Amino acid sequence: MLPPCGNMTYATGWKFRKSYMADPRQADSFSMDGWTASDQEPSVRFHYTCSRYGTFSETVTFPLIEQPLASLVDNGLSALLDLLQIALGVSYYKCAAARRLILNGASDQPEKLQLAAALYREGLAEFYVRNDLFQTHTLDIDPGINEQEYSSATTQLASLAGQALVAWGGGKDSYVADAIARNAGLQPQRCSVVMSDKVAAAIQCTSDLAVLFLRRTLDPKLREVNAEGALNGHVPITAINSLMLVILGRFTGAHQVIFANERSADEPTIQQDGIVANHQYSKSSTFEGYLRAAITASDKVAPDYYSILRPFSEVWIARAFAKLTEAYPLFTSCNRNFQIIGEQSPRWCGDCAKCAFTSLLIAPHLTQQEALNIFPDLFLNRANLLPLYRELCGLTDKKPWDCVGTINECRATLYKLASNPNWEDTLAVRTLAPEVSALHTPEELETFWQEGLQATELHFVPDTLLKAAHDL
Repeated sequence: MLPPCGNMTYATGWKFRKSYMADPRQADSFSMDGWTASDQEPSVRFHYTCSRYGTFSETVTFPLIEQPLASLVDNGLSALLDLLQIALGVSYYKCAAARRLILNGASDQPEKLQLAAALYREGLAEFYVRNDLFQTHTLDIDPGINEQEYSSATTQLASLAGQALVAWGGGKDSYVADAIARNAGLQPQRCSVVMSDKVAAAIQCTSDLAVLFLRRTLDPKLREVNAEGALNGHVPITAINSLMLVILGRFTGAHQVIFANERSADEPTIQQDGIVANHQYSKSSTFEGYLRAAITASDKVAPDYYSILRPFSEVWIARAFAKLTEAYPLFTSCNRNFQIIGEQSPRWCGDCAKCAFTSLLIAPHLTQQEALNIFPDLFLNRANLLPLYRELCGLTDKKPWDCVGTINECRATLYKLASNPNWEDTLAVRTLAPEVSALHTPEELETFWQEGLQATELHFVPDTLLKAAHDL
């Protein structure tokens, strides 16, 4: 944990290597310039300044709230909105990867500093790697000064009092998380953060129940500077979505905010030559701990935030999902369904790492006919997906930059399919199972499989929900 510090620059000392060379694409500073709660709408506008590209602002709109937000913000909510400002800022910071990050007041809260350091360091590690900044980037964090003050009285609406907000992405993990919450006797409300009506429509198509949508309106200037050659890349989006749901829960009286991040998300996407980067960092158990600490330090009456799937692997989740047959014609894990612009994609594109991974992991629990109730054809027979199955199983020098499971989970699954009459003759199994078997003994692969079916103790899940998960 970072130590407390006064109103002075806190130099993280974070460098990817000892020798430092300035990169001309980088800005000198990026600052959080506070936020404004609307006195007319249920929205908040967040303000930023990049020394290279000037000012940016983003608006977040919350559903179910009929009053202007300016009349509802108290000290606890104000502190939570400060955290959201830090998380939202990554979308604009990455335009020029500034060497100095100026926060909107964090001198009195080490948990807030730790969250910022995690988001702008490990949370953007993939961005640094893929933009060739990993070897040169440094980052100093200045806590800044926050002059906003609100009433100390807490304000809550009662529209979702006592309910649980469940993050909904439309994939197998969302369905399993929702099922566990229902088995535990909760009243889960499915929620999703979207940036366009197109994405909202695609997500609603994945659900048999109404989804509650929270809205981000990006600054249109972001697209302009990207077209002009600004840096771009992956950001820790789960951190943003998590804080938006926590704030909605606080406004509406919901007691719990439940995400569906599994323990498999802890495995780095790349780890070699001193480089460690995880595409799923903001889904990891480490980041969940940082975020929970920052939320608790900011607001004592905030909803309890945790990932309900944290104890479990993708192997366990796939087995649990296979029992939810009502979800087969609805769910999708293909990210191309959720692009903000462009033509509407089919439910499964059949050409990406998520399509390859999902079809691999659930195959041991399905017949081929059941698989055809989900996918347009047998993906394990698709030649175009063979390179991706190879990457998923760690048979190349890279793992896909995507939200996929661990290499050992994929290898164990392929091993199981090699002795499954439904799948042993498919192209991917026929081709890759011998390569996997050359790397491990059958006993080792069976151990990987059994470990995948066991829960771990590293989690924040309440006992009642843990029992409900095991009963699923």
